[in-house]
Amino acid sequence: MKFAHRLTTCLLLLTVLGCQKADETLSPEGPASNPDRIATTNLRLKQMLVSGNNNGLGPMFVNTYFTYAQGRNLEKVTIPTQTYAGVTTYLYTYDEQGRVIASRYLRETPDNNNFRGSQSNYQYADSTIVETALRVDAEGNLSPYPTEPNYKVTYRLNSEGLVYEEFVEGTVIWGSETTLLSRYTYENGNVVKVETTDANGQPVSTLHYEYDDKVNPFYKWTYMYDPVLHCSRNNIVSARTSQSQPQRTEYTYNEQGLPLTKKNVTQGAVLTYDYETFDK
Repeated sequence: MKFAHRLTTCLLLLTVLGCQKADETLSPEGPASNPDRIATTNLRLKQMLVSGNNNGLGPMFVNTYFTYAQGRNLEKVTIPTQTYAGVTTYLYTYDEQGRVIASRYLRETPDNNNFRGSQSNYQYADSTIVETALRVDAEGNLSPYPTEPNYKVTYRLNSEGLVYEEFVEGTVIWGSETTLLSRYTYENGNVVKVETTDANGQPVSTLHYEYDDKVNPFYKWTYMYDPVLHCSRNNIVSARTSQSQPQRTEYTYNEQGLPLTKKNVTQGAVLTYDYETFDK
């Protein structure tokens, strides 16, 4: 359960570590393509608003509002919903080095077991980040997940601060505790393939991505922890599994090359980006 939900967990792990251009072997040697277009600006996302049919498009096509502690360090993310859970809120805690050490996901209304959400904790070491997860009850108390008490994710980073491997332990699939290993392949500064295998080394899934040549507003920053978003310099225009047809996305852009709108070609839903300036 948490393996799937983890992609919607909010944190900023690689804001500090940084994501650099990498080739397929994750050992970059040349300059980044279009360096003038990927330079960091003093714009940050204020809100994202969706229109049209967003059914089944996941967390990237919902109304989302951002509040910052300072610079690009998030304090809170708010997502109104039409479900029984009410407003969804994400909260962040940082260490003295400005790294996220905890991210908390809370629903406005507790579930039938009096739990409101979850908290992910992060520990940093040389070339690794370890994530563990706890439940949050209606009073704010933390406790382990009874079904996955040994759940842990280890992100392995190369010398450029890029996630090249993601190892999930203690996740439960079909009633049994097991492990999953994901490997990330980079090309021209973007994640182009993610291959996941099970505990026996057998393929679970392979995801393929294609990109535009414009600025990714989530590069080195995002409110969701997903290396595809964190470490890709450009915006995804096509995503597919090895067996599926691609899901295609179209964008419009501002003068800085940042997306103004994002359209899911299949369903027609449009996400509008609203930015604000900040002092670096």
